[in-house]
Amino acid sequence: MTSILLFGQEKSEYESEEIKVINQFLYKLADAARLSKFNNTDKPLILYFHTGLRCSLNKSYEGDYKRNRLLKQLENCNLGRRFIDSTKIEKLNNVNIIFGRKNMYPMEKYDSERVIGTISFSRTSFNKSLTTGYFYYRVYCGEDCGHGALIKIKKKNGTWIIDDYISMWIS
Repeated sequence: MTSILLFGQEKSEYESEEIKVINQFLYKLADAARLSKFNNTDKPLILYFHTGLRCSLNKSYEGDYKRNRLLKQLENCNLGRRFIDSTKIEKLNNVNIIFGRKNMYPMEKYDSERVIGTISFSRTSFNKSLTTGYFYYRVYCGEDCGHGALIKIKKKNGTWIIDDYISMWIS
């Protein structure tokens, strides 16, 4: 059996590292800890997680060298779309995660179902040694509410840390 290589790594190793990145940053980027403090009931909050990861992004961000450089790094990954296995995503404290393949959770359910938002991640573009990576994430938290950012991460002592954070939009 021949193994598939992605940037010098076996596909399974690459995709396993991608899941580690999501698990490490999901709680923080969804701002679940802060939002849970405002939950004054015993019912958990709900986060919709879009399971489709992709590399292509809107290229309408002109003039910012740093932004364009990170976008180029991310879009050069050429990995194509991947739907992640929801069983590999760690559970969050006081937040139920609904997994789906739609970009957005229906807005009319936000108030009635305690939904705090929709979060999605791009594919992670790693270097060959899996020590540096780039990804994009976005959070929608209702009408006229949300944000998106490009993130550069580095691995230190086996843990991913945010090395650079560039806000792309906020509403």
